[in-house]
Parts: sequence; structure tokens; C-alpha cells
Amino acid sequence: MSDFISSAKNFVNSAVSRTSWEAQKQLRVRNKQSEIDKLLEQRQHLMDELGQVAMNLYQQGSLTDSQLSRLCASIFELDHDLRARETQLQDAKNEAYPADQFAPGPTMNYAPPSPNTQTPPPNAGPSNASYGQPQPTPNPGPSNNASYSQPQPGTSAGTDRCPQCGNPLRPNALYCRSCGAKLR
Repeated sequence: MSDFISSAKNFVNSAVSRTSWEAQKQLRVRNKQSEIDKLLEQRQHLMDELGQVAMNLYQQGSLTDSQLSRLCASIFELDHDLRARETQLQDAKNEAYPADQFAPGPTMNYAPPSPNTQTPPPNAGPSNASYGQPQPTPNPGPSNNASYSQPQPGTSAGTDRCPQCGNPLRPNALYCRSCGAKLR
């Protein structure tokens, strides 16, 4: 029995020692990673400062290196595009909900009954007087819903295209889904 207890103690001591060593190893790894992160942060700060000096020289027309000038010009263009996208984003955020645009339209296949006509009950068959004779079909006349079944003048159903990129647009679109151009 003492051999079992001695073996169990050795096993527990070994496990505790291994766990302690793993914890210390993790602490050393985290400390080194933290040191590396701090050095990388300092490096990035210096790179940002170098870039700012180069951009200032480029804007003043004093930058003589062609490769640096090309990079600065690219950064300048990106900054311009970024400002344009931020403006578009702000416009989209400030856009008001067009309640009248999404209001329900009239029902297409419904015509309210006129107050002077009486409709027979749905289960009533033909009257005895007209049994066997064809019933006249009422002429509904011109429909007020013709404009809903055909495209409206000046537009073609589903073929509107973005004036900037030429891609197809959704009906009543405010922006192009492809390039983001404002349509109205």
C-alpha cells in the first residue's frame, strides 16, 4: 500500500511540476510577445512619422525622389477617394425614408360594386326565366389599372442602367449597387 501512495505522490508532484513549468513558459511567451508588440508599435509610429514628412514634402513640391513621389501621389488619391466615400456614407445615413414611394398601391383585380347593381347570392343558379339561354357577359370597360401592368413612359421594365458604370439598376433605386453612384 505504501508503494501505491508513494507512486501517487510522485505522479501528483510530477503533474504539479509540469503544470507550473507550462504556466511559467506561457508567462515568458506572453512577456516576449508584449516586448515584440511594443517594438512593432514604435516602428509603426516612426514609419507614420516618416510618411507624414514625405507627404508634407510632396505637397510642398520639395520631394525629389520619384519613387517616393509616386507613392505619395497614390496615397493622396486614396485620401481623396476615402473622403468621397465618407461623404457618400454620410449622405446615406442622412437619407430620409420615402414613405410615399413605398405606400401600397391600388389593388389590380378589384373593382368595387356600384351601389345600383344587385349581385345574386353565390350559390344561386340561373333563374327559371333564363334557364338554357346564354347569359350576357358584362363589359368591364376601360381599366384604371392599365398603368400598373405596363411600364410607365420614359422607363423600360428592368432595363434602367447606371449612368456611371452601366450596370442594371433596381426599380426606384437611389444608389447603384455596383459602383455606389447616387441616382437621385
